[in-house]
Amino acid sequence: MGSTSTATATDGRDNDKLAELRASVKEAVAFAEEWPEAYRPQAFDLAVEQLLATVAGAATPTPGTPPAPVTLIATGGLSAVAREIGVESRLLTRVVEIGDEGKVSILGRIDSRTKAELQLKYSVVYCYIREKALGQLDTPIEDLRALCQAHGCYDGGNFTAYFRTSDLIRELGEKGAHARTYRLSVKGVEEAKALLNRMVEE
Repeated sequence: MGSTSTATATDGRDNDKLAELRASVKEAVAFAEEWPEAYRPQAFDLAVEQLLATVAGAATPTPGTPPAPVTLIATGGLSAVAREIGVESRLLTRVVEIGDEGKVSILGRIDSRTKAELQLKYSVVYCYIREKALGQLDTPIEDLRALCQAHGCYDGGNFTAYFRTSDLIRELGEKGAHARTYRLSVKGVEEAKALLNRMVEE
């Protein structure tokens, strides 16, 4: 009799926990659905983390002041990138940063023998972060130009030619158009992952 009562009480507590969990998951799903489809997996992950932190008694944001959308998505996006390449999130944030405006900065160092190689390596990492962390599949040419200028590997006379002769990245849009964008190939994605791993290990 006593053991039956104990089992019933335990089952009741377990059911209460599951009910709380179910409510939290539903809340996270509802939150994720507020965002564009490309951002929903990251938004869901962040919502779950926040709900778990709240249950654990961690600090929560002030009511009525939700985090900035780009910051929220970027944080979750970098976590997703870290999982995909098999590193800890805190290590990835030492080599890549995403600002409040969605600006990607590569803090890690990439070594190479020529400007052409450096241009391509920094560019594929940049495009990969935009694609995987921010859900932005294509990267404007001006973003890559600024990136290469910042890292000292910009060659104005050969800038677009280096991209056209590479199998890591594809140029979209008409030749000479100002609206050209770039997208990684499958090989480019793998190269970006390898480069990020090397940066994290250094």
